[in-house]
Amino acid sequence: MKNSLLALALALGIMPIAALAQDTNAPPAMTDQQRQEMHQTFERFAQQEMQLHQQMRSQILSSLSPVHLRAVGATIGNLAIEQNPDMQAAARQIDRLLSPGERQRVMNAHEAFRSQSRQLHDQMRSEMQSMMPGHPDMEKPENGMMQRPPQDAGTILLMALSPHPMMEMHGHMWEGMPHR
Repeated sequence: MKNSLLALALALGIMPIAALAQDTNAPPAMTDQQRQEMHQTFERFAQQEMQLHQQMRSQILSSLSPVHLRAVGATIGNLAIEQNPDMQAAARQIDRLLSPGERQRVMNAHEAFRSQSRQLHDQMRSEMQSMMPGHPDMEKPENGMMQRPPQDAGTILLMALSPHPMMEMHGHMWEGMPHR
């Protein structure tokens, strides 16, 4: 009786694994080595993305006059101490204080960042696809922050100069902001 129960339990435990092995639509399992390679690839690309962001931030900061730089800093500082910070109002305020030339330089720096970042993401996706060919998680996303950039310099400045810039750059904080 014990042997029958053991055989039944073993058979029931193996059936889902056997079914997965026969399912041609199931993604291939990753080995520990593949996971480690993917993690190292992701880390390398994350560092490159941060370097691109720092480059954009430097370009943006150097594109503002000292007076406007202080005004932007004061606006961002005020957001940190407000009970209910209004990011949209702050972005509009910053956008209004910039000169047309400053706005254009901010937009140009952001567009250069977006273009380089898109290339970097495509390169990373390609490398990861070569590690895991046919894996559905490696498909190119259909939509996302990379396809809907902010349309004004004020929003870009808030995103680029915020204390946690990469989170904002990828839209976590800016999802609900309307884009003109």
